[in-house]
Formats: sequence, structure tokens, C-alpha cells
Amino acid sequence: MELKITNLEKPSNKKWKKVADYFLYTLPLYSVAIAAIGDQLFDKPETTLWIVTGINILVITLKGLTKFTAEPEPEITE
Repeated sequence: MELKITNLEKPSNKKWKKVADYFLYTLPLYSVAIAAIGDQLFDKPETTLWIVTGINILVITLKGLTKFTAEPEPEITE
């Protein structure tokens, strides 16, 4: 996987796009689950907020990085 600005014009790498889409689509589930059980697991509500914020940042960054990937060029054999 090569991250390049020139890849923005090309179709994204399908494998990485599927991984990022999966995490992006399940992000609300993770956020709600952590928010629901966070009070029971952590002493301070701020800890839950930081964990949810960290997960959001990671997932959105992963999705953004997939925009800089491209589908591999097929090798031409003669």
C-alpha cells in the first residue's frame, strides 16, 4: 500500500476501503456501547469521553488515509 497524493484521482484500494468502511459504519455502535458502560468501568466520566473521542479520531483518520491509496496496477506480461 502506497500513500500518495496522486492516488486521490484513482479508485481507492478495495481491501483497505472495505476495512475503513466497516469501522466507519460500526463507529456509532462502539461509541454508544462505550458511553453506556463507561460509567461502570471508569471513575471519571471524562475518561469515557476521551476513549470515545480517541476511537472516533482513529477511525476517521483510517478512512481518510484510504483516500490516498490506489488499486494496484495489473502487471503486464508479454
